[in-house]
Amino acid sequence: MDGYLAFQIYQSLKLHFTSDYDAVKYNFKTAVKRGSFEKRRDRYFFEKLSRRFSRDELIQYFTANLIENSNTWIGDMSDEVYGAYVARYDKLTYMFDQDMKILANQGYSFDQLCSTTEDYSVNPLLEALRAREIHPETVVLLDILVDFLERLRAAVSDPLGINKDMIDMLIKYKLIMLQKPVPTNKIKNKVLSSFTS
Repeated sequence: MDGYLAFQIYQSLKLHFTSDYDAVKYNFKTAVKRGSFEKRRDRYFFEKLSRRFSRDELIQYFTANLIENSNTWIGDMSDEVYGAYVARYDKLTYMFDQDMKILANQGYSFDQLCSTTEDYSVNPLLEALRAREIHPETVVLLDILVDFLERLRAAVSDPLGINKDMIDMLIKYKLIMLQKPVPTNKIKNKVLSSFTS
């Protein structure tokens, strides 16, 4: 791993979260030339990160920071954001279970969270995510189970585009999360235990 490869991963993920580019499909590579990288003033950050992390860890590091803010400059990325991301991943099923309990205790049914048949000027999942009551991984895991985000994106009333931007980020994040094994049976059981009496 060297700074140039770290820069390619960063560039591909930045494009992944801000455009139609699919970093997973193109194996986290872009057409950026090594000469262009050598001219960058911020190449020191990439060199430093390439010595600290493996390729998979760099993908997670950049993903964690770009989920937090898709316009994050490499110099503003932090180990704290990455540490919180790794901690969430380490306790994924527990965190998902806690988030489901929060939503169930607020009186929502599972259909209200994932269905596109009701008035969606405000979606409970998106509102809870925006309020940081639940985690983005929870919404992505629900989408892995029932594949509702694309339908929700089309149905949501969103004149400013805030909800659609969030849904786009979650859909892009899903592609990254699916690179690792997802405990779908455990997740399904957590949903059933939270929303059935």
